[in-house]
Amino acid sequence: MQTVSHTVIARWFFLILSTVIIYLYWQIISPYVIVLITAAIAAVILTPIEKFIRSKVKNPKVSTVLVLLLVLVAIIGPLVAIGTAIAHQVNEIASQTVANPDWKLAFDYRNLDIVDRLPQSLRDQILAQDPNVLIDAVFGWIQANIGALFSSGAEAVFKTFIFFVCLFFFLVDREKIYKEMLELSPLKDVVDRSIVTRMVETVRGVVFGALIVATLQSIVAAIGLTIFGVPGALIWASLIIISAQIPVLGNAIVMGPAVIYLYLSGHEMAAFGLMIWSLTAVGLIDNFLSPLIVGKRTRMHALLILLSILGGIEYFGPIGFILGPTLLAALLVVIELYKAGIIENGSSVTSA
Repeated sequence: MQTVSHTVIARWFFLILSTVIIYLYWQIISPYVIVLITAAIAAVILTPIEKFIRSKVKNPKVSTVLVLLLVLVAIIGPLVAIGTAIAHQVNEIASQTVANPDWKLAFDYRNLDIVDRLPQSLRDQILAQDPNVLIDAVFGWIQANIGALFSSGAEAVFKTFIFFVCLFFFLVDREKIYKEMLELSPLKDVVDRSIVTRMVETVRGVVFGALIVATLQSIVAAIGLTIFGVPGALIWASLIIISAQIPVLGNAIVMGPAVIYLYLSGHEMAAFGLMIWSLTAVGLIDNFLSPLIVGKRTRMHALLILLSILGGIEYFGPIGFILGPTLLAALLVVIELYKAGIIENGSSVTSA
């Protein structure tokens, strides 16, 4: 009895001690969780490139440093430059429009003929709204959120440094990390490998597929918007990365209003030219390049991917573009394991 009692006490002591230590350590690393997740996802994406470089230089640390330099030069640098330019355009457009009373009068929909044709109750509600207040609220939100999203600061620089440190160790020690995950998991190794493989395929599919295609569309759209003189071309183009994930409509959600803006502002030829550019240059990428790159990598319904991207961005920030579909993939794997009878078969507690 004393031995059993001592064993029970030891287990509870270990459980409580472990919980306290895990909680305290979580408080320490919680400010950098998103950075860690971002670095882990980046490591998954960059592993094939690092493997190729390692096969040439024969040194894992040297190959990893070369990959980090590639990321810094090819991705981080351009993103910072583009983000700064977008933030500048947001502030410039907001100051030129919201601060200009004459510009606000052009959006006073209360004097339109279509409003007079509406039912009396609906017309009264519309006339009771002040368009200037709505415009100020919309542009205030855009200026506050998009400007903060793309602006750089000391915190962003520090977290970028942490990101590169984490990415270095994730790439160098990825085999060790993978083995530790298999040992700690109570599932069979074959099940663990299935989960990891599905997650890796999804991350790479979203990045090399949806994200790259959307980025290419955004770049081509930015060129067209700039050529035809649409104000805030980078802002419009950045929205395409999200709108491109919407089936059927896609780029039209962004390019359509831009064409309408040019037409209503008296630039009919520019509006026609931008429309042709959208249908040909931007549309060809979606119709021909997207099936070639994306293919069936993600194996997930487009609606689920879209909702995961939007929800991921809202909850996690920009990294949610990748993290959202990744969590969706994890959910689908869990559902597949449940349908395969993992609980009934008891494989959740068996190791290979």
